[in-house]
Amino acid sequence: NTFWKARPSKKLVERLESFPYYENYEDLTRLEVCSILSATKKAPRRVAFIGSGPLPLTSLCLLQALKNDVAVRSLTQPTTNNTTATDNAANQEPIVLNVDYDEAAISASLKLSLALGERGNGMEFICAEATSASASRDLSEFDVVYMAALVGVTQTDKEKIMLEVISRMRRGALLVVRSSWGLRSCLYPEVDLATETLLKRLEPCVVVHPYNQVVNSVIVARVR
Repeated sequence: NTFWKARPSKKLVERLESFPYYENYEDLTRLEVCSILSATKKAPRRVAFIGSGPLPLTSLCLLQALKNDVAVRSLTQPTTNNTTATDNAANQEPIVLNVDYDEAAISASLKLSLALGERGNGMEFICAEATSASASRDLSEFDVVYMAALVGVTQTDKEKIMLEVISRMRRGALLVVRSSWGLRSCLYPEVDLATETLLKRLEPCVVVHPYNQVVNSVIVARVR
């Protein structure tokens, strides 16, 4: 399909990068990638993002990092000549699956992804509720599953959604949850993964509370 291979116009890219919050998403994604890499020995190749919304800036930034970042790419290369399966996994192009319950949001983000041409190559989309996303796509195939900050408002809501999502992930995969701390919780809900129920299913690996302009905190946990 030549539409996928078309080069996006300079004006389109400039307009995307002029979004007032774009730099924050780049910084937050960089923080999250570093947190993920500190919790695993290999860079993820398949990522699902639950609650991606109409403007999936995290997914686009994450996809570019997995494709082009030298540090990330170096971790995808096998250090020894192992099996063909290992080589194939290392050379697999990254995929980011975007999941949102809002059909209009998925439609808008799909159109943007297509318009970005090669830059959007690797973006996939599903319109589904967070708790039923895996009914149409098996989450066990993903190395990392993200949960957006506004998926679930209360701790109870978030726990319920996380438990449903975790039940469809494979053991050893990583769950990335966006949280907040201090006055930043006025903008985004704070998440506690250290509850008795969640600790039975998750092993917390990394918690980062930024002190710079990045608003969200990052929690990375491994599925038990």
